[in-house]
Amino acid sequence: MAAMHFLACTSGSLTPEQHSTPVLDSLLADTALLGEDAVVPTDTVEEAVPGNVKPAKIKLANDLDYSADFLKKLTYAGLAENFELADSFIVLEQTDTFVFPMLLPLATMGKAAKWTNFVASKQGYLYSLDVSMANYTTLDFNFELRKNRQTVDQIRGKADLNPGFLLGSESDDDEATGNSYFASEYHFEGQECTFSIRIGEDEGVKKVKLIKLCKSGKFNINLENCPVLLEK
Repeated sequence: MAAMHFLACTSGSLTPEQHSTPVLDSLLADTALLGEDAVVPTDTVEEAVPGNVKPAKIKLANDLDYSADFLKKLTYAGLAENFELADSFIVLEQTDTFVFPMLLPLATMGKAAKWTNFVASKQGYLYSLDVSMANYTTLDFNFELRKNRQTVDQIRGKADLNPGFLLGSESDDDEATGNSYFASEYHFEGQECTFSIRIGEDEGVKKVKLIKLCKSGKFNINLENCPVLLEK
């Protein structure tokens, strides 16, 4: 597998939170991060375990650099038997090196991440996404759909990168320019809604498309009909 490399407006009222160390400690204790005899924690990873995939072993330089959800999915993704993660790098089987997508400013020790605002308008609605990079795998986000200057829909949370990015980037289209560009997808799973943020770069311009699916069906957004949000 060839190595892949990804290229590396604020709202100060929103403060990103780090994932808790206890959550990660529990994950490390329950999975193959401890070795060959690990068992699948069925109460927490039902959706992440594809069949009888052997759990991978993962070495971390700093667990706070990655979300517990990402590590959980990576453990059972079946992409490799051994992973090493250090800063923005992930190494498979001590041979193939990949770089996490780095299109937004990253939070640093003692300093909160910078928030970036992306906007678009379509059919009288304003799409507004505030997003910041909490760590190498996680985006904090606040999305608002507005009409006549009033917020008619809102969703906020943490969206995590899918380990599938190691197999290749997604591709999105911009109808305004006629261009296609590569994008990385971050996913949020809530009780009522799922929300995906697809962020990429087209000739130096950062672009975002969204997918929002709620049980109510109200204000759902599909990829094909979502306008391209641009940095404000």
